[in-house]
Amino acid sequence: MSVKHILSVTLFIIIAAIAHGQTKNSDYAADWKKVDSLVQQKGLTRSALDKVQAIYLKAKKDNNTPQLIKALVYRLQLQQGLQEDGMINNITELEKEVNAAEEPAKSILRSILAENYWSYFQQNRWQLYDRTKTRNFNKADIATWDPEDFHRKISELYLLSVKQETLLQQTKLEPFDAIIYKGNVRHLRPTLFDLLANRAIDYFRNGERDLNRPAYAFEINDAAAFADAPVFATYRFVTDDSLSLYHKALQLYQRIIAFHLKDARPAALIDADIHRLEFVHQAAVMENKDSLYEAALQSLAKKYPNEREADQAWYLIAEQHVERARLYNPVGDTTYRYEFVTAKNICDKVLSGKDSSEGRINCANLLLRINAKELSTQTEKVNQPGLPFRLLVNYRNVPRVYLHLVKIDRTIKENLGMDQWRDEYWQQLLKLPVLKTFAQDLPVTNDYQQHSTEIKIDALPIGEYALIASAGEGFSLKSNQLALQYFYVSNIAYVNNGKDFFVLHRETGMPLADAAVQVWRRVYDYNKRKWSNSKGQLIKTNSNGFFRLVEEKRTPQSPESLQMEVTTADDHLFVDDQLETYPYYRSEEANDFEQSAYEKENRNTFLFTDRSIYRPGQTIYFKGIIVTRDFNTRKAKIVAGLKTTIFLNDVNEEAVDSIEVTTNEFGSYSGKFRLPENRLNGSFFLRDLETDARKEFSVEEYKRPKFYVEYEKPSGTYRVNDSVHITGLTKAYAGNNIDGAQVSYRVVRTPRFPYPWLFWKIGFPRFAPQEIAHGMVKTDANGK
Repeated sequence: MSVKHILSVTLFIIIAAIAHGQTKNSDYAADWKKVDSLVQQKGLTRSALDKVQAIYLKAKKDNNTPQLIKALVYRLQLQQGLQEDGMINNITELEKEVNAAEEPAKSILRSILAENYWSYFQQNRWQLYDRTKTRNFNKADIATWDPEDFHRKISELYLLSVKQETLLQQTKLEPFDAIIYKGNVRHLRPTLFDLLANRAIDYFRNGERDLNRPAYAFEINDAAAFADAPVFATYRFVTDDSLSLYHKALQLYQRIIAFHLKDARPAALIDADIHRLEFVHQAAVMENKDSLYEAALQSLAKKYPNEREADQAWYLIAEQHVERARLYNPVGDTTYRYEFVTAKNICDKVLSGKDSSEGRINCANLLLRINAKELSTQTEKVNQPGLPFRLLVNYRNVPRVYLHLVKIDRTIKENLGMDQWRDEYWQQLLKLPVLKTFAQDLPVTNDYQQHSTEIKIDALPIGEYALIASAGEGFSLKSNQLALQYFYVSNIAYVNNGKDFFVLHRETGMPLADAAVQVWRRVYDYNKRKWSNSKGQLIKTNSNGFFRLVEEKRTPQSPESLQMEVTTADDHLFVDDQLETYPYYRSEEANDFEQSAYEKENRNTFLFTDRSIYRPGQTIYFKGIIVTRDFNTRKAKIVAGLKTTIFLNDVNEEAVDSIEVTTNEFGSYSGKFRLPENRLNGSFFLRDLETDARKEFSVEEYKRPKFYVEYEKPSGTYRVNDSVHITGLTKAYAGNNIDGAQVSYRVVRTPRFPYPWLFWKIGFPRFAPQEIAHGMVKTDANGK
């Protein structure tokens, strides 16, 4: 468990925890017990709020700062649930409390206020990401702030919370037990300065920077960030990026480490230094940061061999070896094959000590991962009868695999169900009669890596089977790896193109004439919430082994699929492969319904605007083309005569204007909007109501450019870690090339989600682009 979770001044203090918080004044314990009863047992929030207000006034009269802060935070938490704009009101109230407070309460409240702003930002980031920076605008209401405003305010408050450094360093935590989760490692955060500084660092190092990064953005690219504590504490990291969160985090680490350099016992120093190295390793951009990080940890661990806090450094070194171990490729780069062994040796040494520590616990958990057993198997889905075949075994830390061969049928599989993650599934499976039991020694590797090997399975007669593999002889469900492989043994095979099928002999490829093909329809029953089988058509193959599916009636509301059961005079095959029936099975009653639903679902609008950037008050001309997929041919076609509404939306996604349009015989429509004035500038968009298609464009107060920039299209395709060369051309609108011009460039990485429907339950994730490179170049005589 990390220290930051053990010791923290809480913002939204969990009701049960705060109600039972310790206080030196026993009079308050009875009051908090009453509040606890009102909230948790009776659900009387308003009554609890009145009681908390009474505690607040009592603490103010007693000049009991910890109880005052506790009551304040608790009151804000209760009020938030009762007010529409609870978070904004809490921030306003906290601002007043901060102005009225004296030190050190003022510093604590500033830290809590910063966390309130940060929480508000996190809960509303999906709106804030799309806002642009505004100038000469009254921002008294935080609802109008952009991301940069929030980061500036939060940074300012966190830095102010540790401004009274000397006072806070002299203030012990014991008087504030009422508002602190005490934990069992208080010696790592001995003063109020340590506590507040680490709370600030948690924000500064979080890595979520939604600001527009300038070309001179601060980057951790100096090896001094990994230097020994005395050198690091006095080093000057220079930057012109005054808003850099990482730079502020580094400076706070320097202040904490400098404060603890002369401690009699180095526990707090070691802990702070390890957290500093972790942060730098995560944020640094140097190519050799891994080696610098490991060397710094080695130096720290060896400097304090008898301090239990140094165990965490050894754990982090072991974790580095584990990360490298995952790069091992048995058929490629084998450089890192024995990295797990190195990590294990480090953790074994740490665990040989007697004292409990964070590093020792982490090493124990890491050893569990290194020693974990893994087992999986794979065969061909259908194998030939009378011939032995191969079983692929993927294993890790498994010296011997035990196998049970079970003969099954469709009824048994349906009774087992689909929930292989449930113990009941495996218990039923292991009770089935075993046809054959055998075991196989696996190649010993002693490297804790995953390996693969093939083992022989003796010839089997026609039928359906399950092969159960176990890492232990007893096939236990506890502390044991089990693997399951279903397969078939048959000489029957079939191929298809749409609804045309050929049934063939699996080995020779010859057609199987007069084979009986029973079509099964798998239909989902919404009432029973399960799939069920019903017989469809029975077909005989011709002399060429050919048959064609015939259209059948079906219920459009019931999703279904097909399965084929093929029987010959001496063979039988009924696999789980499912064929979607949508293109093949229709009924006259359902045809119109299906066609309308299908073509409506596949509508898409391509929107175009005459420009990509406009000034307020200008007219935007747009055009749209609506297409869909034909129900019968599945090919694209235009949608003519469709009425829809086009909305003009501003940066806050509010509809500014709308217009009704109808597609012409070519599936297109056009129109125009006059852009509003006196509104927040930024990214506007058009939206088609029928298809929800959008087209974004910018509305900005800009000057007409005198030149333009073009890029040559990259040739070829690229993979991660390839080098990409981009050539640009700058040219004046007058026609002349621009030579000797200074060009600032940025390369950003933006996540793309090709399957957005996967996020319909949790909401579509939003991520700001991440800068991965920037620099300056000059144009040549040709403007390139």
